[in-house]
Amino acid sequence: MQDDTQMTLTQRRKYLARMRPRYLLADRAQQSRLLDEMEAVSGMHRKSLLRLLHPPSLAHQPRTAQPGKTYAAALEDAIRLICESLD
Repeated sequence: MQDDTQMTLTQRRKYLARMRPRYLLADRAQQSRLLDEMEAVSGMHRKSLLRLLHPPSLAHQPRTAQPGKTYAAALEDAIRLICESLD
């Protein structure tokens, strides 16, 4: 955007949802112009816009699995000792 205000994530997704049909129906030259426009309006990089425009949905995809906690053995023993002392 021209001024210092930035779009929120929700506003960006709504804007891209409205622009997506136009982008998918456009020829290559029109797609380039639309990407230029979306880049100027949203403040996002072209590659990020392409990633958001091409998946089946603009909806946020939740993580499939949470990363596991990994601690060193000494730290794990210390955490266990603290937990036992606080209970």
